[in-house]
Amino acid sequence: MLGVASGAILVPLNSTMLAVALPDVMGEFSLGASAVTSLVTLYLGAVAIALPLGGAIGDRYGHRRAFVVGVLGFAVASALAALGPSFELLEVARVAQAATGALISTSAASLIRQTTPLDRQGEAFGTFDLLVSTSAAVGPFVGGLLVGGFGWRSLFVLAIPIGIVSAGFAGLRLALRPAAAEAPERHAHRRAAPIDIPGLILLALAIVAFLVALRAPGETLGIAAAVAIVPLLAAFVALELRTDRPAVDPRLLLHRPFTAAALGVFGSTVILHGTFILVPLAVEEVLNESATTSGIVLLALAGVGAVVAPFGGRVSDRRGRRGIVVAGSLISTVGLAALAIPGAATSAAAICVLLGVVGLGNGLTSSRQAAALESVDASHVGMAAGTFYTARYLGGVVGASAAGAILGAQVTAPGVTTGFAVLAVVGVAVAFVSLGLPGRPPANAGRQRTLGDLPQDGLLPFR
Repeated sequence: MLGVASGAILVPLNSTMLAVALPDVMGEFSLGASAVTSLVTLYLGAVAIALPLGGAIGDRYGHRRAFVVGVLGFAVASALAALGPSFELLEVARVAQAATGALISTSAASLIRQTTPLDRQGEAFGTFDLLVSTSAAVGPFVGGLLVGGFGWRSLFVLAIPIGIVSAGFAGLRLALRPAAAEAPERHAHRRAAPIDIPGLILLALAIVAFLVALRAPGETLGIAAAVAIVPLLAAFVALELRTDRPAVDPRLLLHRPFTAAALGVFGSTVILHGTFILVPLAVEEVLNESATTSGIVLLALAGVGAVVAPFGGRVSDRRGRRGIVVAGSLISTVGLAALAIPGAATSAAAICVLLGVVGLGNGLTSSRQAAALESVDASHVGMAAGTFYTARYLGGVVGASAAGAILGAQVTAPGVTTGFAVLAVVGVAVAFVSLGLPGRPPANAGRQRTLGDLPQDGLLPFR
């Protein structure tokens, strides 16, 4: 768990750390709030595009191998970001981080899934969320210290030694471990079918069209991209239904627990990344506090969630996923609604306390990932993880873009209040869709359930 998490922390760490550096990047490159958020939206959008391919690569060539390539590539991309002399080159480096981060995310989830008993999936992913979320929690605080002491470029330097250490651990320690659960993975690439390149291309084009439409609403390019989304998705679905080994099987979405988990994580990351845009800009631009203060405030959101996550996972293993996730979603909504009250965010301390409430709710929803993956056979877990994480990162793109659009070129207190009001509405929607999660503990916990075991939900078995 520690070995896999040491690489998996790179992806959230380099997302949350950057949040406190946005004001400094704005100043160095003379950008507005809506423009600088491209460092967040490009990163999250590129991850969303690359995730299905990352899952397919892991299924075909082995998730351990894909994990090592991912963490080494992330270290190289981080070095390029630290050295980039222009904002455009910085954006390119962020895309490179995203592409390699997709390999890390899908492979890490798959390695945890394949080595954990089904009756402890919630606890396992809760513990994994604790380790990974801790990096997200300390990210703003560490980022604030680094930005204050060494400048925003030092944020990217930090990822280089972490990537090297993680690659060495996974390549040497995990490769030598004779665990029975890893045995099928060693020869998976010899048996697997070719990667579904046409399907991945169509899906990537649909996601790119979505991102362009989101980035340029009302413009000619944005309108054309929005119109192209539907035919691209229709062509993608038609192709995947005729493919023996699809990159993303659309029939997976006919399974209610998986769909509820995917929609829930989409909405929860809209909230998370919207908050990570609103809070640093509000604290530093409206309240005139430092980047370090901004990091401490955000620590309440991710820190409380990280501590509570294992508890939420254990409860879901015993009581079912639905109740605890719905309760957590509603608690988060209460915190967001309080932040939306005019005058509630007039001090860093008040924001910190209310973000702690949001973090408490987020921690109780940690079993979504277990609900999404526990019905998928190990040979397809990369595909399922890629689909789940695609929903997560697309939610991040929407959240960051919406926050930037609401704030506009100038950060104001009314704009921040409006942003939190929108996020509170999203929180209600997340609680509603989470009603589709399983209401009881996983059945047949002693054996591996597969997609083929679930025809009653309309999900056809893989051929």
